Amino acid sequence: MKKLLLLLSAVSFLIVSCGDKKSEDKGIENANKEEIIFETPDGLKISGDYFSSSEKSEDKKPCVILIHQFNSNREQWQNKLIGELLENSFNVIRYDIRSHGKSDKANVPIQELLSDIQQSPKDLVSVINWARNRDEIDPSRIGVAGTSIGAALALNAAHYLGIKSFVAISLGKYTYEKLTGNYEELLGAKVIPRVPNGMLICGTKDGNYAKESQVIFDNYLMEPKEYKQFESDKHGKDLMADFPGINDLILDWFKKHL
Repeated sequence: MKKLLLLLSAVSFLIVSCGDKKSEDKGIENANKEEIIFETPDGLKISGDYFSSSEKSEDKKPCVILIHQFNSNREQWQNKLIGELLENSFNVIRYDIRSHGKSDKANVPIQELLSDIQQSPKDLVSVINWARNRDEIDPSRIGVAGTSIGAALALNAAHYLGIKSFVAISLGKYTYEKLTGNYEELLGAKVIPRVPNGMLICGTKDGNYAKESQVIFDNYLMEPKEYKQFESDKHGKDLMADFPGINDLILDWFKKHL
């Protein structure tokens, strides 16, 4: 009897697991997925995945670029969000920042990626240039979503690379200032262009990140803009894991503003 119960439990676990897997893969089962190597201006090879619809169409589609956080990799971005974006007519790119995942290692200590504007922003330059040269992508409708350092890179792309819209999750002032050159103490000394079409998301108990995101939201963003906070001490991908509704916020934002 005990063995039978154990067997039934194992079967039930497999059924649930398969159900979860099917739910996760919804929207990407019939999509095209290509592994792409992006060549950066400083000669590194950046590894990424490109997801597009398998249905042929004459219409150009918008594209969303997903950027992981420090000491993570592109697999952070799960099939569920990618599938939902595909189902809503977005093409999707996710990639490994230099010195992460399958991408080449930078010639600097990994910690410098958080502060050197001549490093990780160049990865994003190569990804955006690649996307703009694809026949099926509308070059005027590129969006970026990122967590932590990925959030700072999203703002870099908004300020300097001409993307249309962005979502920045767990954005800190240090990486924002270092990777954009927009320092709070210079606010009264120079005109810093604000960027539109941005959403910030953060946990209210995530150290100083919530307050720092508020400073960036107030001083560097212009309408339309939104700032969503969650009662949590979690950061980046862990915040997203605890609050799956963040996926819906990302999707809805890009549906409206991309």
